[in-house]
Parts: sequence; C-alpha cells; structure tokens
Amino acid sequence: MTGVALSRERVVLPPEAVLEAALLDVSDPDAPPLVLGRQRLAPAGQPPFALVIPYPASRFVVKGRYEVRATVTLENRLLLATVQRYPVPQDAAFRHVSLQLQRIWPQAATADAAVPLLLTHWRLTEIQGEAVARPAAGALPSPHLVFQADEPRVTGAGGCNRFLADYTAQGAQLRFGRVVSNITLCLQSAATEERLFAALALVASYRQQGTQLLLRDADGQPVLRFEADEAVLQ
Repeated sequence: MTGVALSRERVVLPPEAVLEAALLDVSDPDAPPLVLGRQRLAPAGQPPFALVIPYPASRFVVKGRYEVRATVTLENRLLLATVQRYPVPQDAAFRHVSLQLQRIWPQAATADAAVPLLLTHWRLTEIQGEAVARPAAGALPSPHLVFQADEPRVTGAGGCNRFLADYTAQGAQLRFGRVVSNITLCLQSAATEERLFAALALVASYRQQGTQLLLRDADGQPVLRFEADEAVLQ
C-alpha cells in the first residue's frame, strides 16, 4: 500500500523525530485494530512523507474494513497525528491513501502522550485502583472505549454490552453524557460493566501518559485507567 502523509500546517520537525504509519484491519468494532503492516522512518525528515506499507494480500478480504493511521513522535511524545479516519480502497489497484497530519499542541493533559486521544482503542485496565483483567481469548470483548473523530462521542463495550455516550472536552477537562447501552445480561462481566458506567459519570478531567489514559474525578482522584491496545498479525 502506498500513500503520502501531509502536514496541515508548515512545521519544522526536530532531527530525532520518528514517523510511524500502520495499515489496520478495523473490521471488528469490539476488537482492537489488527496491524497488517507498518512503516517506520527514523529519522522522519520533513513532511510530506512518502508511505510504503507492505502487507499480506491474503488478509485483505472483500467485506473487511481497513484504515491507515500515522504519527510523528519525539522521544515517544506525540508531535503530529492523523485524527480522522482514512479508509483504504478495496481495489488493489487503488490502494493509495493521502493522509493529513495534525499538530498536537502541548497542553497539560497531552504533554506526555505517545498516541492520539481520538480513534485509539482504549482498553480498560483499572477501576478506582482495582485492576481489570483481560478476558481470555475467545471470550467477551475487553471493556474499552474509542473517542470518535467525526463527532464528540465515545463508543465501546463494557465487557458485555456495547455503549455510546456524548462527551465534552476543553483543555484537561472531560465530561461524559448519559451512557446508552444494550441490555444483554452477562453474569461474569455484569459487575465490571456496571462499575465502568458509574465511573464514567464521575469523570471531570483526563491525562495521557505514554500509551495510558487516566480519567479523574472532580477532586483529581483517578477513577479509570486505560491502555492503548492493538493486535499484531501472527
């Protein structure tokens, strides 16, 4: 797969900056994106960046959904990132994608971020300091959320039911609206899901640290912790 990654504005990157671009299988909305191919340029140089991402053609199926995303980092801190979806055409002859990289302006909530807030598959790892185990392979999806790019909304799963909620963000402040979910009963994960939905209502701010997302209440106490998740092709 080929393409080009452009900057939305004129930037001069440090010599040590690193570009990473990935071709992702996003066919399953409940699963973390599956990395089919990756490109890394270190040093990145200056935009625009030519993209050449090898991938196994056998994994590109007709009914699948595929996207390309890219980041530019400096010492694992985010400088530029794609913050909208860039689908890959099904026709092999037209698998060329043009990406727009947006500058991630430094602020308290994202100064230490290694991945963008938007579109990342955030897997739940803690509720009020208590670890949340990853489900066994083939079990129900891990509790997670995804901040959508085209509207201020999060989607995800509580470990049993899919859910969605509106959100508002300003600086480090973050608040979620009412959670709307399915009503399937799952005895093994019901308690975790109920605690997750209740904790989302307490969130007042956030902070990213590397590949982690910490959500805090109005007193600054951590209520939820997430980890950026992706699957690697075996």
